[in-house]
Amino acid sequence: MKKFFLLLGFLLNAFSYLQGSNISGYVTTDETGEPLSYANIILVGTDYGAATSVHGYYVMTGIPPGSYILRVMMMGYATEEKPVRLSPGEDLRIDVPLKVSVIQGETVTVTAERTRFENKVDVSRLNLNLREIKSAPAFIESDVFRSLQLLPGISSQNDFSAALIVRGGSPDENLILLDGSEVYNPYHIGGIFSTFNADAIADAEFTAGGFTPEFGGRLSSVLEINTREGDSKNGRFFKNTSLGPYFDISHIKGEVNILSSKILLEGPLYKGSWLFSARRTYFDVLAGLYYRIKNDPQNWKYYFGDLQLKITQKLNDAHHLTYSSFGGHDVLAFTLEPSSANEVNFDWDWGNRTNSVNWRWVPNAMVYNEFILSRTDYLFDVDLSFMQMDSAGRKAETRILVNNGVYDLTFQDNLTLFAGPSHQIKSGISLKFLEMDLDFNLDGSSLIRIGNKPYILETYLQDQWKINVRLTLQGGIRLSKYELHDPVYFQPRFGFKYNLTENCKFKFSTGRYHQFIFTTNDDNEILRVVDFWEPVPADLPAQESLHTIAGLEQWLGEGFTFSIEGYYKAYPSVLDGNPNNDPSDDSDDFIAGSGYAYGGEILLKRERGRLTGWIGYAYSRVFKEIDLNQDGTISRQDGEKFPLKYDTPHRVNILLNYRLNDKSNLSFTYVFQNGQRYTPVVAKVFHRSGFTDLLNPYGNLSTLSGETNAAAFPNYIRADLGYARNVNFWGLNGSFKIQIINVSNHFNILLYNWDHSESPSRVTALGMFPFIPSMGLEFEL
Repeated sequence: MKKFFLLLGFLLNAFSYLQGSNISGYVTTDETGEPLSYANIILVGTDYGAATSVHGYYVMTGIPPGSYILRVMMMGYATEEKPVRLSPGEDLRIDVPLKVSVIQGETVTVTAERTRFENKVDVSRLNLNLREIKSAPAFIESDVFRSLQLLPGISSQNDFSAALIVRGGSPDENLILLDGSEVYNPYHIGGIFSTFNADAIADAEFTAGGFTPEFGGRLSSVLEINTREGDSKNGRFFKNTSLGPYFDISHIKGEVNILSSKILLEGPLYKGSWLFSARRTYFDVLAGLYYRIKNDPQNWKYYFGDLQLKITQKLNDAHHLTYSSFGGHDVLAFTLEPSSANEVNFDWDWGNRTNSVNWRWVPNAMVYNEFILSRTDYLFDVDLSFMQMDSAGRKAETRILVNNGVYDLTFQDNLTLFAGPSHQIKSGISLKFLEMDLDFNLDGSSLIRIGNKPYILETYLQDQWKINVRLTLQGGIRLSKYELHDPVYFQPRFGFKYNLTENCKFKFSTGRYHQFIFTTNDDNEILRVVDFWEPVPADLPAQESLHTIAGLEQWLGEGFTFSIEGYYKAYPSVLDGNPNNDPSDDSDDFIAGSGYAYGGEILLKRERGRLTGWIGYAYSRVFKEIDLNQDGTISRQDGEKFPLKYDTPHRVNILLNYRLNDKSNLSFTYVFQNGQRYTPVVAKVFHRSGFTDLLNPYGNLSTLSGETNAAAFPNYIRADLGYARNVNFWGLNGSFKIQIINVSNHFNILLYNWDHSESPSRVTALGMFPFIPSMGLEFEL
């Protein structure tokens, strides 16, 4: 493979000699050495320019020989200029560090968002940096998922879930990547928090639909989270020792709040850098103190923790090696009626582990190759035991063990060819080995044991071609071979960007998407604690969606952008639980149906000045059709044609962050949304209870439900407020934060509980987050 790339590089060099010369390199911060994403690079007085990737890499090809001025620009950094002289066919490497500097008074200030605006063809793309993630008031601490849910087209199941609902799609339709590794259940506390430490995130790029052939395996969206590489320049603890050239610590940053504590460390490591972060809750510790003071036994515990490590090594100018590791773990255990004849012990733990190695190889300016080897494990174990009396009056223990796991080993290679100033060709191949196990064990006997080990082989080719200054095309195909199915799935995708004016772009995208694994969770469940993943069975079609998206994006100047977008998403095939399945036959546990979603979104965003943030509006509808009774027809009366739970037509999101002064910030969020749908209770039915009660043979009551999701809860309204102030204590720089969730104490309904024992039946509404104040303290050394 290496010989092939060298030969390809030689041919491209020969081609570039005929076409012109090339300039490439990395743009980094002079302060820490970390890469700068979407910095803008131009040759002054020419039309040649480029933007850096998420790894800070840029390329300009096909440049005529001559003398130029290379200018590198990025908001918040001083513009850097370098004289350049190019010989015919020369391949010049120029790495540029930029110094931090607030630039004022310039006619045009280049920002990362402006650079994306000019260079990206992708529709439905949203980016959040660390500042934007941390600017929103949050429940206890900043969370990338909660910040994304404040953007139009993205919502949550409820206050207790951080899972993303994207344009009406189920949470399992979202591809979530952490430094290239797929994460299957990225939530804590039953979904209240995501597992990612916001302080370690460099950039979160989210595509809500119409994503390119580079990504596959999901129907709705892609979230790429890239963690920071760490400060490689400012070692402070060991720089004057023999250890200094090999290892040092540059920064220590931590946070303490009422829920958890976390810490982040970073520094130089030989020819690169390292970053480590850890987080742990102390529910169990505080509860233990409380019970010791009361001298009572503690019959429960709950905690979660995260560990994250990233090591980056620059082997030489052509080779960069990165190792990333992440682990998140939840533990829940409790005992009911201890030391009694009815004692119940419950022990449940679940979590994710990911490890990946990323090798970036840049043999010349026209070839950029990235190889990723990743391993992801997602598993949960349930240990339930309870005591009962046998016929002889003796206590006997019954023990239930449930183990479920997803093990993912993936090899992937992505090759980018910069074939000229107007062409960027990208291709890749991936091989994913999956192992998905479920074991249900009762008193040492395995009652259910399911094991699947399918592989998924995929390849793609895409081309971004700039026809002229107004029109850019981007198209390609993705081919997928799923082991349990015979056909090769063909997924064409196409998009274009047309510049109506310098500051107004029209974008369009369409494509086909397939998904080969899915969660068996009920869409109507209230709390989604864990996900139960299964491969698509051999006798059912792969899940499929078809995207069509069009929109306008307007750059308004002074940091303002405005976008409007409409979409239609068809689901020719989706899987659902089969209500008529035969428990003795695993093949009919699921049933195939179809669906569709459509809507529109508006976003006004400002990223410069004392007042930043956005205002968004989304209109969204989503429906499903499925022949549940298998009679060959789909009928609304039979509950087979219905809106989904997430069919909430109108949603308004506001996020504002106001800089009061150099030390203080005030933040505010507001969400208005039509209430989620639910299946109403229309009556209660008395039915025979057998012969256990001769005086009341019709004593049992059951609920009679109406049409599926025919009713909706009252509108959801929530406003949050946050205040942060920079402080200095004991020689440490830090930030003191006060946050108030649901500042108006609006009652948002989670569910209705029906009590049929009373006549008439009594209905009780259970709510979500009430008024909740919290505070926290960040510090940095």
